[in-house]
Amino acid sequence: MATVYQIKKIHALKSVVGLDDDLYRDMLMSFDVQTSKDLTFTEAKILIEILEEKAIAMKKWVKQPLKYSDLDREEKMATQAQLRMIESMWREICYFDNDKFAKKSLRKFLKSKFKTDDIMFLTKCKAVKVIQAIKNIQKNLKKSAATL
Repeated sequence: MATVYQIKKIHALKSVVGLDDDLYRDMLMSFDVQTSKDLTFTEAKILIEILEEKAIAMKKWVKQPLKYSDLDREEKMATQAQLRMIESMWREICYFDNDKFAKKSLRKFLKSKFKTDDIMFLTKCKAVKVIQAIKNIQKNLKKSAATL
């Protein structure tokens, strides 16, 4: 589910861009939802990126730098894109819509399965394994949801 922060940002960008309600609803329908609250974390992220691009093109918005873009990482450490992907995928499977809970549960998962205390300490090799593990969890969740 989309976070409260994402929903607020979507509505703020909608106002900045000046989208009328019909066009906004059409954009939501492209994600097969009727309200921004029904978007997944990743879908909300994509919609925000689309609206930010429109706002930037209209020179009405200054885009924030990507998370982890200020990190100076060693070659063997996980890339910034990998770290963002792990967080995004984890948010999709996290069963509470709470950033603090998601971060805490991700750390617990990393500690128990990969013997790593924080996402910042992942190597590229471990990051690939974490991404695969989260994909497997997503697949299992979809299977169990389909059987209900």
